[in-house]
Amino acid sequence: MISTASRGPIDLISAGLSAACIIHCLALPLLGAVSPILASWSEIEWIHKGLVLTAAPLSLAAIIGRSSTRGGQRFALIAMIGLALLIAAVFVERLHDYERPLTVLGGIILGGAHIAWWLSHRHRRDNPQATNSS
Repeated sequence: MISTASRGPIDLISAGLSAACIIHCLALPLLGAVSPILASWSEIEWIHKGLVLTAAPLSLAAIIGRSSTRGGQRFALIAMIGLALLIAAVFVERLHDYERPLTVLGGIILGGAHIAWWLSHRHRRDNPQATNSS
């Protein structure tokens, strides 16, 4: 189970990794028009796989730790959809032609779930006397 103290950082790190996937898919190709080095970075497949393989365990830890809490099942469902899209985009070869839109959609869903959870539970970290801890 995830301790109360570690919940915030896991959500923020996971949201940041989701944003990194989106940036890798969208911004680097655009910046590649200006710089050939950045264009080549946008095509390096192991970077994308590495981001997903780093984000997945953190997100899964948050999902598993919260699935039995109040509101946690909704968070878990939304986060799992986003994570599944990210994993499918990177590791399912038949979806290669859809990698960019699946990654962007998955990153938005997963990152949004983490940010929404963090925002909705922020007051519990700021006020340890808050009841009904999640």
